[in-house]
Amino acid sequence: MSRTRAGRTLAAAAATALLLAAAPAAQATQSTISGKISPNKGKPGTPLALTIGFTITRENGENNTLRQVVLDFPPNAVANGAKFPSCTPEAINARRSFNSCAKGSLIGRGSLIADVPAADVFNVPGKVTLFNGAGGKSITVHIYAENPVLISQAFSAPLRKTGGRYGYKLTANIPDTLQEIADGWFAEVKRFSTTVNAKWRGRGYIEAKRCPKSGRAPIAGAFDFLREASPTSALGFVTCKP
Repeated sequence: MSRTRAGRTLAAAAATALLLAAAPAAQATQSTISGKISPNKGKPGTPLALTIGFTITRENGENNTLRQVVLDFPPNAVANGAKFPSCTPEAINARRSFNSCAKGSLIGRGSLIADVPAADVFNVPGKVTLFNGAGGKSITVHIYAENPVLISQAFSAPLRKTGGRYGYKLTANIPDTLQEIADGWFAEVKRFSTTVNAKWRGRGYIEAKRCPKSGRAPIAGAFDFLREASPTSALGFVTCKP
């Protein structure tokens, strides 16, 4: 090879390397988490309504079917599940209704938006209903949607008290049948929001403990996926008035 040709080859290779280095990196799946309480100021023992929401944004064609969601809640409130009646996923799934759930076990409601790309269905609305689990050690989560297939299923999400920066951790392992809702049809949640605001015999399921001096109580979410998407996490705050 001549020096001239060799020089041109090296120059082309160098230019290609520079272009690749300058190209923006492919973005991974992103997530956000937010929360609010009402009332946002109250003495210890005040019943609270807590709203938690998260979003999942798919990038570069990744399949982001949720496999697990872990939520960390602030230490600035107390959960009184042990004082509330309960309802199990088995009771709901056996009858495909809430008729067998004890009065007072319903603790909250919410909604979700999901895509099912393989079925060419997008922005599907779903309903979320929350019940207190046995002994207050879990939350029974029921998901209902009608498109592209009928979904009505409850599952248990363990709730445990923790220490340090957060006060409680909720771990939701999504059942296989809520991941692949029909043969080859995988659901991809984009938005999810629930509000827990239950009271039973004068007590709130969530009651105020203390508001930090900063006026911001930390929350966090960690999201793991079934297929291509890498795990993602998000941090947020619940604002309150000290």
